Amino acid sequence: MRIIVSADDFGFDEDTVEATIEAFESGVIRNTSIMANMPATKLAADYAADNPQHSYGVHLTFTRDTVEEPVLDADRVPALVADDGLFLGGRDAQIRALSGRFPTRQIAAEMEAQIGRVIDLGVNVDYVDSHKHLHKFPNFRKALPMVLPSFGISHVRTVQNVFYPAPKKTRPTVVLGGVLRGPLERRWRTTEQFYMSDGDLVTDWWDKVPFPTSNAVLEVGGHPGTVEPWRAREADQLKKFVERATAAGAELIRWRDL
Repeated sequence: MRIIVSADDFGFDEDTVEATIEAFESGVIRNTSIMANMPATKLAADYAADNPQHSYGVHLTFTRDTVEEPVLDADRVPALVADDGLFLGGRDAQIRALSGRFPTRQIAAEMEAQIGRVIDLGVNVDYVDSHKHLHKFPNFRKALPMVLPSFGISHVRTVQNVFYPAPKKTRPTVVLGGVLRGPLERRWRTTEQFYMSDGDLVTDWWDKVPFPTSNAVLEVGGHPGTVEPWRAREADQLKKFVERATAAGAELIRWRDL
């Protein structure tokens, strides 16, 4: 039984970097994805460069919660940003992504810039995932093969397909999960199963997510932190899940081991 335990948002701010490093040092995670253009990106990349025993990805970012903005000048990716030059808010970005209103070439250009920045900071990049999981939508999927091969990246996160804490009918991308997931699984190395924690929706998922069956590999992800309550809950849930998985004899692997 093999499980990838990962942390997203590495570099979001100093608190998330410190919490993610603590998760590494305590053995909770062996993987994290780095945001390329955030206040603590350099701090995250410095740790990654100094600790190559772990696997690192790029957390491709095309939507904002706070100050997320493109690596490229906004005038080079005008369809991806709001009037203030920052990325669009989460819901708006997801709707535009689902409806194909983000130009593939602008996505590819910014994707290349984000991966390039993380590599330039000394990080060996093993995989990619994305903020709000936008890479599962059609124009983003088209951009991936335009960019990843030039960096030697062949590992990409799949679409969540286990343990939905909210009713499926209220989440259109869950209903479309199979359609969105298939092209990623056919083109890239990825896990058969994926669950992303949600500290705002459920607090006991760590005891509910089923272990992988047969030879399948499960990825379980979270967003560690200490200042924001939901991040603190997710950090605690990841720890509890790993304790449960370890007790059951699971092998905790890195993305590069896949």
